[in-house]
Amino acid sequence: MEGVLNIDKPDGWTSHDVVAKLRTLLKIRRIGHTGTLDPAATGVLLCCIGKATRVAEYLVGYEKEYEAVLRLGETTDTQDRTGTTLKRWDVTSITEERLRSVLNQFIGDTLQTPPMYSAIKINGIALHKLARTGHTVPRPARPIHIRNIDVAQIHGTDVTLNVTCSKGTYIRTLCADIGHALGIGAHLGKLARLRIGSFELGNALRLDEVQELLSQNKLSSALHNTDEVLQDFPAVDVIEPIATRVRHGQGIRAEDVAEKLGAGGAGMLVRIRQLRAGLLALGRLSFPLEELGRQGDTRMAISIEKVLV
Repeated sequence: MEGVLNIDKPDGWTSHDVVAKLRTLLKIRRIGHTGTLDPAATGVLLCCIGKATRVAEYLVGYEKEYEAVLRLGETTDTQDRTGTTLKRWDVTSITEERLRSVLNQFIGDTLQTPPMYSAIKINGIALHKLARTGHTVPRPARPIHIRNIDVAQIHGTDVTLNVTCSKGTYIRTLCADIGHALGIGAHLGKLARLRIGSFELGNALRLDEVQELLSQNKLSSALHNTDEVLQDFPAVDVIEPIATRVRHGQGIRAEDVAEKLGAGGAGMLVRIRQLRAGLLALGRLSFPLEELGRQGDTRMAISIEKVLV
């Protein structure tokens, strides 16, 4: 059994808890997830099973979408509702117009300082372990991209936001930063991940549904194969004997591409497939995808990054 399962992570479970449960259900050790969710968060958690774990690193980079409740007027030490309250403010002076104006300041490329309560390691020690001992250490800010922030609902001091962002974005830190920009403090009250790339919450399986499908011997119908989960990357098709060379890690000349799909520039990751046989490997373009497939062009066009068969 191999492929990717789109799981709806339940409230109160760690991402590792979900992986451990799947290992027990499927009786497979080789399972991992792509993109940790905090225990109090719910929603899409992609779990790679068997050989699909080899592509997990590429799924981590997919764009993500969240529904987050921004709780105004209160800061906590963890930046979310699970922490200890540090300070409270009166929020009556904050208008919706002021709120929307501040939210717009966070759209685009920006730098974000990771929270102390996170799994990031400094000198080999996870930050959350240092935080629980009362220590705070300097953390380098990291580049993130927030494509969109929409206000879905305002109910008292709770503001429901829809956030579309890049990998590495801490939504609770975003909430704390928004509160700081408003001058009243804020924290994350609730979080649900709605989407990772093309994988949506509406198509995610609860763990009990996984168990039910397994008992009916139908779980394979819910598994997404590696070619499918990497569909955001352009693909090139090859035939023999080029396919055999790819299996041995050899690069591909421009003229050896049998068929090309999509477009992409130099350095972009591409799927390499054998016609009617499926995904063989992942590679990197040496020059634009549009230049591939030209007869007599012997330039090395694609270097092999990872063989998957």
